[in-house]
Amino acid sequence: MKNEDGSSRKLSPPKEESHDPQESFLQKWKKIFLASCLFALLLDPLFLYVPMLKDDVKCLQSDRNLKIAALLLRSFTDLFYIFDIIFQIYRSDYFAGLMNEYRRRQYFNYSKIKFCCEHVVPTIAKTIWGSYHILIDILAILPLPQVAILIFFSEMRDLRSLNTIRMVIMNLFVLLQYVPRILRIYLSCKELKRTPKKETGETAKWVKGVLNFFMYIIASHIFGAIWYFLAIQKMATCWQDACRKANGCNTSNFGCHDHHTFRNITFLNDLCPISLVNTTLFDFGIYITILQSGIPGSTNYFEKFSKCFWWGLQNLSSFGSNLAPSINGWETLFAACTSIIGLLLFLYLIGNLQAYMQFDTTRIEAHRHKMKVKRKLKEKGQEIEPWLLGIPERLNKDIKLQIMDKVRQELEEDRDADLDFILSTFPSELRNQIKSYMPITRLKQVPIFQDMDESVLKAICQYLKPKKYTKNDIITKEGEPLKMMLYIVDGFVNIEERDGSNNLQRGAGEVYGEELLSWPLSNSFPVVLPSATLSATAVGDVVALALTYSNLKNVVFEFGRQYFFGMITCQKFSAKVVEKATNTYDVSKIIRKGISTSVYKGVLPDKTVVEVKTYRVNCSYDDYPYLVKLVAVASRTNHINLVRLLGCCLEKKTIALVSEHIPNGTLFEHIHGKEGKVSSPLSLELRMKIASETAGALAYLRSLTTTPILPSFVSTSSILLDDNCTAKLCRFGLRFVPNNSNNSRFSLLSIRRGCFDPESKTLIEKLDVYGIGVVLAELLTGPNAISSIGKRDLEKLKILFLFLVEEDRLNEILDGKIIVKEGDFETAKKVAHLATRCLRYEEEEMPSMKEVVAELEGILRNLRAEQGGEASFS
Repeated sequence: MKNEDGSSRKLSPPKEESHDPQESFLQKWKKIFLASCLFALLLDPLFLYVPMLKDDVKCLQSDRNLKIAALLLRSFTDLFYIFDIIFQIYRSDYFAGLMNEYRRRQYFNYSKIKFCCEHVVPTIAKTIWGSYHILIDILAILPLPQVAILIFFSEMRDLRSLNTIRMVIMNLFVLLQYVPRILRIYLSCKELKRTPKKETGETAKWVKGVLNFFMYIIASHIFGAIWYFLAIQKMATCWQDACRKANGCNTSNFGCHDHHTFRNITFLNDLCPISLVNTTLFDFGIYITILQSGIPGSTNYFEKFSKCFWWGLQNLSSFGSNLAPSINGWETLFAACTSIIGLLLFLYLIGNLQAYMQFDTTRIEAHRHKMKVKRKLKEKGQEIEPWLLGIPERLNKDIKLQIMDKVRQELEEDRDADLDFILSTFPSELRNQIKSYMPITRLKQVPIFQDMDESVLKAICQYLKPKKYTKNDIITKEGEPLKMMLYIVDGFVNIEERDGSNNLQRGAGEVYGEELLSWPLSNSFPVVLPSATLSATAVGDVVALALTYSNLKNVVFEFGRQYFFGMITCQKFSAKVVEKATNTYDVSKIIRKGISTSVYKGVLPDKTVVEVKTYRVNCSYDDYPYLVKLVAVASRTNHINLVRLLGCCLEKKTIALVSEHIPNGTLFEHIHGKEGKVSSPLSLELRMKIASETAGALAYLRSLTTTPILPSFVSTSSILLDDNCTAKLCRFGLRFVPNNSNNSRFSLLSIRRGCFDPESKTLIEKLDVYGIGVVLAELLTGPNAISSIGKRDLEKLKILFLFLVEEDRLNEILDGKIIVKEGDFETAKKVAHLATRCLRYEEEEMPSMKEVVAELEGILRNLRAEQGGEASFS
């Protein structure tokens, strides 16, 4: 096979090419030589800037410094052409044969001089003549610009030698130099294109882009230099014409070394005007701007090069549309060449882009079927992921390979690869293994399932079914029954309210319809489905795992205790941790004590001070799920006026709730004192603030849609105060509504006397309203109105309070310390009347908790408006 230089050479395999030092050096040299050719092409126009025109004294001269620099740089770049010629001769077949002949002749002591004359010189001549690359290199290093500038231009200073033929020859010498140089660059680029893709494949795209851009740069530089060179010739032509018209004008003394010779500058300025253009005297055409700038006589090279470069770039980019040449034919030809070259460069750039696009299209068409199968395999692979999630990695890969092989077979035969059919072809043992493993790992990533028992998750996994939606499919509508929960495997679901607000998206790894999981905590379970609070629509194609409400009921009925235990959001403590926190239930740690409960001050392992409330109850097997359910609901409550539940212990022999520690005591202690100590008097405004906050907490508990909690009886002993006297309601959450209740409307795990009406001994539905009425009565009456905190005292307080209020004798039981100014008594009367309505026997006559909150907030606002201050201790 022949090389690009015309020589025959056996090519080595592509894989071994990079290991051949000679070949590796050759590839590097080709790149270095190409760079030197481009650099030489940038240097050649420097010779066109050597001529200078001194318009102030009307003379021509050469820039000596630029001439020397151009010659040195030109000589340096010519060395690369010479080295390339030597490399080509050395690598030719002729030279290889010559070396063999030389070795053979040396054996017979053949004369070296004779060998050179007979063989070396003819071999080199044959190599040069047989390789057009070498011939082009030789033409490229011919000193044509030096001849044109150093010889012809020197003669231009004598205007008598300035004629059309001489100028054409000089300009041809200048322009012909670029032909072999540009041709050599083109051939070098072709050689690099044929370089193995391993070396240039990665850079081919950006190299093409850089070369296309660099061609504009070089062309702009060259055309700008030619424009400068022709402008000087144009001015010299004008001077010659002016001298012909004037008598006594000497056309042989326009060299700047002859500036002392008499020259009629005024006459030349009048016939060759450049400041005020007069085309009737002489039309400078496209060269007027460079002549007006004074750059031809300047040695500021940056200004000179940049001005000419900008002219070339501007006119090549606009295809010479702004050029307005004179009637001179050569000038018009130069303008036309500028337009044509600019158009060709643009077409070359567009052509390369089209060629690349055509190549890319052809490649895609050639692999259309392969890409189609690959795309379908990718889509099916995404659909397979939900089935394989959670399977061990080794088993996952084996199963996926088996599935994908069957999918590939179906697709190659242009059949739709149905996953259900493909999975059904696997052995039953493997199929069951996939179904048992696939969703568990995903479900454990969902926060609501993170604490769920493994058996519950496995039961849920058995019910999960893949479900697909296409773009704009409606999943649920706001207000309609929520029938399923979705775990999104792929795609996005758009969630928004009916009016378009609260618009958000959920994607892979997220859950929609998690409200369904809280449904078993509500009183409506399992009869009434929860309503969807937001609408959901598929943004694009969506793949999800669905759990329906009927399947959720089956899970709850089968794993009630484990399910509710997993729904508890607070921390779960062991009996040992609770015992250690209370110092083995040390009596000295007791803060409060009830009939069936004890509250201890405890310290957790992380040094957090807490209150531990233990229950002395025997929880039966049937009641235990309800207890767990109750704690799950309590753990989900979040209100500023509720004591925050931090954790729980729900072991069979130890039932305890761990909550935040409120250090400021109960409201009862602030009103009546503690262990003989004097009570801290509370202002009327502060008492109303505490009552309003307590009522707000009770209203919040009633407003929860999923809670089965109906708060226990509220008293001043169950209201704690923090350091800011903010009310914190405790002792809630141990009363719930069982669904199988027949004889009574309520069932209690902990029976306390406060849960009954003290007089009727019956339980009423609005017990929380009744309790707030008792709290209001205690807040209005003085500490001496009752002697202690027993059952009789509450009955006495209620009977006495109702009687005195109806008889308008409230002042007899009213705490005088809270009446400090005019108007306080009227406020107390309003509160007293609200309390009497809350203490009615007939439930229909009792206000709702929302009404109680509204009235207390109104009373508190009026008090603050009258007093203009914050509640505080009196």
